[in-house]
Amino acid sequence: MRITLPTVTAFLVAGLVGLTPTPSFAWGLVAHQYIMGRAIDSLPPELKPLFEAHRQELIVRVTDPDTWRLVGWAEDPNHFFDFGVKEYGPYPFTAVPRDYGAALEKFGPEVLERNGRLPWRLAEIHGRLRRAFEDFTRSSPYAVSNTVLFAAVASHYVQDAHQPLHATDNYDGQLTGQRGVHSRFERDLFERFQSRLRITPAAPTPILNVRDTAFDVLLVSYQLVEAILKADKDAAAGREMYDDAYFERFLAGAQPVLERRLAEAISATAGMIIGAWEQAGKPAVRVRDARPLERVTRPQ
Repeated sequence: MRITLPTVTAFLVAGLVGLTPTPSFAWGLVAHQYIMGRAIDSLPPELKPLFEAHRQELIVRVTDPDTWRLVGWAEDPNHFFDFGVKEYGPYPFTAVPRDYGAALEKFGPEVLERNGRLPWRLAEIHGRLRRAFEDFTRSSPYAVSNTVLFAAVASHYVQDAHQPLHATDNYDGQLTGQRGVHSRFERDLFERFQSRLRITPAAPTPILNVRDTAFDVLLVSYQLVEAILKADKDAAAGREMYDDAYFERFLAGAQPVLERRLAEAISATAGMIIGAWEQAGKPAVRVRDARPLERVTRPQ
């Protein structure tokens, strides 16, 4: 199993990310990388040497899916699931089939494209991660590199599901006159106040059904949206600018949600990786890919 084209291209465009104005992405680059690092810390001893050996690559590559969005691939719908739209009915949104084929038949591709497909994309990449782990038993020369790739990418989608504003049709406060709240919550609060946050993730448990887990996580995310919007509205009351005083007030209202979802994202990231490994039969993993020897070629 070779590294895919988006992976290769991501390396080529990575240098452009810092030069290009970026839209709001779940958690922002710094928070995604923080979650990934903390998740690696909580992996079991059977997996930890592999993930520690590739820690820096995993931390950098957890934002690969956001890089793919910047270069024009149809990646956006993979990062969210908009509960609250009229097609999906009222909470708890039982009108939405969790099976992708059934949802596609019921709503059509345009609706799913518009409202997001995060749980199904996560299930797809989790399957690739499981198969990468299985490759260790087949002596595949690409088992390590593919495990690192798909662990990073799947982790990104798990983490996106924990950001409440990725689970609602009012994803940027555009329906309540609070535009920009998306990045103010996921990026600015974390990057301004990381040292003041108390993030205590629970020990991870294996996640075996990532699709249904993603739906359940998104439902919880949806229920937390109102608390974020209220905190933003209260913090902005009477102010002309989103200044330091605004962010202090916003943190005071939103800190419990922020800390909770970051901690849960850390546990879920590790649990997703462990679950893929367990589904693959808990293979013994190596730290480096073993490339096959090649015969020396000599001029005729």
